[in-house]
Amino acid sequence: MARKKVVSKTRRGNNEGSISQRKDGRWVGTITTGYDENGKQKRKSVYGKTRLEVLDKLNKMTNRVMADNYDYTQKNTIGQMMRDWLLVFKKNLVSPRTFEVIMDNFTNHIETKVGGMKIDEVNNIVIQKVLNEMISEGYSLAVVRKVKFIFNQFFDYAVQNNITSFNPTKLTKVKSTERKIYDSENKYKAIPQEKREEFLKCLNEDKFFKPLCLCMMMAGLRTGEALALTWEDIDFKNKCIHIRRGITVVPKFDENGNVKERKTVIGDTKTTCSVRDVPMPDILVEALEDYKTERELQGDLNGKQLTKDNSLVFGNSEGEVRTYHGTKKMFEDFLKRHNLNKLGIHFHTLRHTYSNMLFEANQNPKVIQALLGHKSVKTTLTTYNSVDKSYFGQATEVLNNQFKSQREKSVQELEDDELDEELERLLKEKQARRKRNKDFEM
Repeated sequence: MARKKVVSKTRRGNNEGSISQRKDGRWVGTITTGYDENGKQKRKSVYGKTRLEVLDKLNKMTNRVMADNYDYTQKNTIGQMMRDWLLVFKKNLVSPRTFEVIMDNFTNHIETKVGGMKIDEVNNIVIQKVLNEMISEGYSLAVVRKVKFIFNQFFDYAVQNNITSFNPTKLTKVKSTERKIYDSENKYKAIPQEKREEFLKCLNEDKFFKPLCLCMMMAGLRTGEALALTWEDIDFKNKCIHIRRGITVVPKFDENGNVKERKTVIGDTKTTCSVRDVPMPDILVEALEDYKTERELQGDLNGKQLTKDNSLVFGNSEGEVRTYHGTKKMFEDFLKRHNLNKLGIHFHTLRHTYSNMLFEANQNPKVIQALLGHKSVKTTLTTYNSVDKSYFGQATEVLNNQFKSQREKSVQELEDDELDEELERLLKEKQARRKRNKDFEM
């Protein structure tokens, strides 16, 4: 007798569709998503292994239909939807440089891997695989977390606007810490002590780089802070530099979020803590005084006033702001001319050298923090306090001298009888060791 196939059908409420089980055992749900130009119903079916699975899909679809988002989610991939969200909502909430980083992470790590999928297809497993692949490819945890943050913000937006009912990013995990192998050779970021004098001698031969580099090496300025200095920021009388601004590169985007041009402008400092007054050592004062005289001569030749209060200290021959990349290229050429290019010196090395010299002089870390313009002393201690091998030798020598003096003091304080007793004790210990060794060999 043939087995009769049972077909179960359950009517649901208005605009909630219906669910039934097919002959092959799978469940199907159908919902009206709208009407065409002739007034005919447009219906959509979803499938699942269980009735609950189909019910969940119908609920999500119903929410979108009620919010008029159904057509949007069906016609667009998640890549298109995320790009729209970034350009419409995210772009105006962050700085241009931050938005450029966000777009780079989206394009390189999200759009290329899941951009062609529909939003319903991107679950926590899909997102976790993206994050895992980034880690296996060697990206830092900081970059991986930024990509996860983009996913999380987009899905929060999608939930709030009934585009989807759940944020799958909440179920993904990224480890909190990154284990790094300490490399003392590459960790040292300052100019080595034995090379500093050589570097300064080379600077004496360059009228432009001498004052610029000394601003970073002897006052701890960032490159952008130095290039944004005006002459009114240099207080020769009180031997102080007032840091109030910095240069920054502002990107401009096209309608798709791609960078079409970049412009160097003078703006605020990196953080509010970066606004500070830094004392100048005499070597820097003298270098800036000589450079100001040189700029006056340049201005006379070009018919420009290059030393007015509001004139840029390190501007070009026209008095305009220099770009970071252009100045960096000039510095690389300077290093090659003086055979210094193999030392790994770059602009930020000079700022690290400033902090290291202060640590070498046993200055208070909080003072160094204020001079560098750091928000946290932790940054000062962990990033701007590095050591080279000479420190290890110095530390060992301190221990040698300390214990050597203690031994000498102990011997000098012994009386003759006590000294004889000490020598006799050491002789007995030596004889006992010999006996133990002999017994062991037998």
